[in-house]
Amino acid sequence: MSKKKKKKSWEIVIKDRFLTNEKPDNPYVTVFLYFIVFLLSFLLVFVCFFQLCEVNGESMRNSLQNGEHVLLLKTSKDYKRGDIVVISKKVSDINGKESDSNIIKRIIGTEGDVLRFVVSKSGDGQTEYVDLYRKVKGSENFVKVNEDYILERMKKSRGFSSDFPFSYDNDYKDIEIPESNVFVMGDNRNNSKDSRTEDGMFYPIESIYGKSVLTVKKDSLLEWVLKLLYHEKNPAYDKVGQAY
Repeated sequence: MSKKKKKKSWEIVIKDRFLTNEKPDNPYVTVFLYFIVFLLSFLLVFVCFFQLCEVNGESMRNSLQNGEHVLLLKTSKDYKRGDIVVISKKVSDINGKESDSNIIKRIIGTEGDVLRFVVSKSGDGQTEYVDLYRKVKGSENFVKVNEDYILERMKKSRGFSSDFPFSYDNDYKDIEIPESNVFVMGDNRNNSKDSRTEDGMFYPIESIYGKSVLTVKKDSLLEWVLKLLYHEKNPAYDKVGQAY
């Protein structure tokens, strides 16, 4: 009489549980199996909806520092004023060759908003500063935007294109944001390339890769885990690894 072959542990878990639906004799095996299934399902959902992005540069100081990581929600289409977002775009080198690039900025205005950049001189008359006013969609009045998150007050000589439509006293040149577009700026206003300097001023909503939902503390355990999960050799790694 032949001796019944003893099943290996993987056969108990995979064959009996999934193929024949027989419960393993050891309940701990069942608990462990469900834990593994739950963990893998969670990781799959996590990498589908979120992406880790490293801040590269100084344009978002003091809100975000160079080398910090943010966790992006990739699937959101609900963007509002104040959201920090990563925008994917194409850039060309001196030879006209295009490549992918990403910027991380703050949304200042959404479709239908009207922005006004008013220039005023400092007390000594040596420096021209710029104050931001915004008339939100559906409103009749402009309100000065209180931006306590910026690194320092905007200067006319920094961060603006040469033909930017500034307003002086009663000579107003307003900027209305088109449908399905946003206007973005870095929090380090005097050291940021954004809607004031490039790409035709507005960015289409469809170019937004994701919005920041969490700033990951540098050298923390969470940062280590997320960097391991989103390592470039892992299938979870996406095209947005850095943004400036």
